[in-house]
Amino acid sequence: MKIQRKFLTLLLGILLVFGLLVSGCPTDGIDEDEDDAGGKAAVPTITAQPASGYYEVNGTAPVLSVKAEVSDGGTLSYQWYKASSLTATGTPIEGAAAATYQPADTEAGSYYYYVVITNTVTNKEPAERASNPAVIKVVSSIADAFNTGGKALVFDADTEYQFVRGFGGMSNVWTSPDMTVKDIDTLFSPDGLGLNMFRICVYPYMDDLFNGTEAGDASAGNRKTHSDYYQLVKRVNEYGGYVLASPWTPPAEFKDPPQRNGGSSLKPAFYGAYAQHLRDFCQRMLDNGAPIYAISIQNEPNWAATYDGCEWSPEQMRDFFKEVGHFTTLPTPITGYGGGKKTDYVLTMNGESANSPTINDAALDDPVSKAAIDVLGRHIYGDRTTKYTKGLDMGYEVWMTEINTNSGNATDYPQDSTWPLVWGFINDVHNCLHNNNESAFIHWYSKRFYGLIGDGQYTTANGEPTYRGWALAQYAKFANETTRIGLTAEGISINTSTTMGSELKVTAYRSEDGNSLSMVILNPADQAVGDVEIKLPSGFTATSAYGMKTNNGSKGAAEPVYLNAAGNAGFINLPASTIISVKFTK
Repeated sequence: MKIQRKFLTLLLGILLVFGLLVSGCPTDGIDEDEDDAGGKAAVPTITAQPASGYYEVNGTAPVLSVKAEVSDGGTLSYQWYKASSLTATGTPIEGAAAATYQPADTEAGSYYYYVVITNTVTNKEPAERASNPAVIKVVSSIADAFNTGGKALVFDADTEYQFVRGFGGMSNVWTSPDMTVKDIDTLFSPDGLGLNMFRICVYPYMDDLFNGTEAGDASAGNRKTHSDYYQLVKRVNEYGGYVLASPWTPPAEFKDPPQRNGGSSLKPAFYGAYAQHLRDFCQRMLDNGAPIYAISIQNEPNWAATYDGCEWSPEQMRDFFKEVGHFTTLPTPITGYGGGKKTDYVLTMNGESANSPTINDAALDDPVSKAAIDVLGRHIYGDRTTKYTKGLDMGYEVWMTEINTNSGNATDYPQDSTWPLVWGFINDVHNCLHNNNESAFIHWYSKRFYGLIGDGQYTTANGEPTYRGWALAQYAKFANETTRIGLTAEGISINTSTTMGSELKVTAYRSEDGNSLSMVILNPADQAVGDVEIKLPSGFTATSAYGMKTNNGSKGAAEPVYLNAAGNAGFINLPASTIISVKFTK
């Protein structure tokens, strides 16, 4: 294969998911043994992308630079390309074979560049990765380069809110669309949506999960279940994700009356047996090479389900934890996994409330039960804007672990995957982060016509990201494992209410190491905002800046962020009805 064809194939593949590899390469956090066994070098991880910039005609162009690393000790080489647009395949620039390149354009206009990085290891097939495209604008006057009209968004790094662990969705349950490992790659790969949270169901009779039938429930019949239950979790772990396991019901024999459906409760005499049931699940997952990060005791304990369910009063949840204690460590810890590494034990979660999280007050008010709970989960059905102040004030991460937004009418289902219906969905995400100070947003089904990837129904393509999926990726690729920080605005109105409205909604984030800052900007209005300056905090000098946008027609598309020469500000353009995310790196 000719080298130019290889570059073309590589770039076209990147553009399909639109090459913004915010987290670096798709093997970040993944065990490289498979590639090693196949005789392939590790794909480079880009840690700092080339930054778009601008300069005056006959002035000095900014230097484009890229930083990359590999996990296998290989040798990196570079080749810069010049293209005719953000999406075009470029031609190699003669002599531009270093980690830096300074353009030599002299006429006013916009010029597009990217670099392909190759990792070479002796006796292995080389591996390549293309950077994000960078745009260099040559302008007649710096003063006329951008028309902001005084509009600016300003990072406030001194104001800190919650840790943001991440974003994701629920796996399939029983007869819902079967998920595959390929679906996990689409959802969790940095080349895909870049998610990192995955919720799975704890079945009451796991021994029969893969036989198509369930013990203890003659009415269940021959239910279709996961074909890749362990494999899905393994793959999420390889991508450095976090897996939450949620039970819909304890075994029927533990309940009064003894049935799977709601309208029943766990008998106090079976508190210990149920704790052991959950321990056994954690151990089974570990034994099958698919350890999990956290486990809750109940899905929606305050909802009388007509399907698998179990009701718990606040006092029952308190008494359960008081009796069994921290059941994933007692009598011995069961190893967990999350964020790309082993954890000392699987974290415990309260019952995930159907709406108001205050049902957990009783458990948190008792010091014994409180000590047995690691993280708090809640759903926002019918109660989207109640901040769980008690839990937050006690230092807990509060996770929003389920919300399902669809039209509820088969006639209207084809609309659920369209762009206009994204705004209600993404407003829920914003409210969870900005108004509720929650640390995770987990959508209901990951794979469904109203989900993050389609299932082939109602105009969706099976396994292909939806507008909702790309909208959530605008957060996941820029805010996973960060701290939400403050921001202010100049010359532009920001909507801080819980309704969507027509003004901008914006949140800001700082990486754990402090080396990068991000913003997610929602513009739901039918009017463009135009050029906006993004001002960085004092002492933060950026060398890399890039963006991504999703709107009606663009899904995860590259969007230039023009970094100024001093590295303390960037400029972006905000079109109408668009979500734009930006990231600055030192």
